[in-house]
Amino acid sequence: MTLDARRLAIAIALLLLAAGSWWLTRTVGLPEKSFDGKARHDPDYIIENFDATVMNENGRRRYNLSAARLVHYGDDGSSDLERPYLIQYRDNLTPIHTRADKGWIPKDGNQILMTGNVISAQGRDPQGAGGEIRTHSMKIMLDRSPT
Repeated sequence: MTLDARRLAIAIALLLLAAGSWWLTRTVGLPEKSFDGKARHDPDYIIENFDATVMNENGRRRYNLSAARLVHYGDDGSSDLERPYLIQYRDNLTPIHTRADKGWIPKDGNQILMTGNVISAQGRDPQGAGGEIRTHSMKIMLDRSPT
């Protein structure tokens, strides 16, 4: 008799646990997703034949960035570039020219990630022979401090 009462108690406990689990999943469940457009990664503006020059505090060119197309995304502040071309100017040195198929700039704008057939070249100057780098991807940190 005690064996039957024990089995009955275990069966009732399992049924209560199953019912409690079912009730918990129905009441607590995941919140429904709202489609208000905030999670979308849509461009807020597009610029064809983009060209920007950044100057230092003395009015000298720091760098020039151009691209066939710039697509800016408002949700995260990033920008995609098609065929970017960056010229970095430095005091008493020849400029560095970098081209690629694609580019990406994060919200803070302190770097550019170039990908696809990246070519970076520097001409000869009094301090070096110059040269060329070819790679699939290159991260360029933009110097935004005054020189």
